[in-house]
Amino acid sequence: MKAFELPKSISSLAQELQIIQISWQGVTVQIPKFAVYSIIENPIFDKIIYKNGREIGLLNFGRYNIPILDPFRGDIEPHPNFAVVISHSRGNLFGLYGYPADFVDPDVHISSYHGSVRRIVRDYV
Repeated sequence: MKAFELPKSISSLAQELQIIQISWQGVTVQIPKFAVYSIIENPIFDKIIYKNGREIGLLNFGRYNIPILDPFRGDIEPHPNFAVVISHSRGNLFGLYGYPADFVDPDVHISSYHGSVRRIVRDYV
């Protein structure tokens, strides 16, 4: 596999990529730690909404309504063990969304030159 360098904005921070590894319905998903805003244990949704035929759980924190989406485009289960909240931005706009998880391993590291780094970070930079 071809080596891939991290984006310049984060490459100077480490020789390793830190990953939050979540398991949801028996499938593992890897999210770069720099994209994770918080991990909430035993989240209780304030509301469940329907959008495009999908159930989405909402967590309300002050002025933020954080949608929690099934990463596999299914309906949300009402009581996941965790909600992994991810931050994203476009220009000067900031937002949060999250994924449910049955299990979270917050301490996974791989070399920043590992072939899978590109796949892991591509949706978050």
